[in-house]
Amino acid sequence: MAFPSAAEVGARDSQTAQLQAALARLETREDAEHARGALEQARRALGTASTKGKDEAAVERAQGIARAAITLATRQLDRRRAQADLVDAERRLQAIRARADAQRRALEALMRERAALARRMEAR
Repeated sequence: MAFPSAAEVGARDSQTAQLQAALARLETREDAEHARGALEQARRALGTASTKGKDEAAVERAQGIARAAITLATRQLDRRRAQADLVDAERRLQAIRARADAQRRALEALMRERAALARRMEAR
């Protein structure tokens, strides 16, 4: 079994640090609670990856798990945000439709009143 070179250890530590930074960014989002399971899995995997004395294969597996969990958490949060945006857009559309219906009814009432006035003016 060959020992990893200092460069390999440095690269591995750098990847772990990048994954930890990505995890930290996700955990600070106000909606992070909605991806709690994936974030916890990433946290555990990064804990394993950052443990000194682990063999290289175990660290790479842990990094892969962390990367996948971070990707999953990101997608879950993005999906939730997209759904919230969709619900907001539907609400705005319903409000616009309600205003349009009210304006249509007001216009129809004004047109009926105008027609009635025109008939009265002709009858004179």
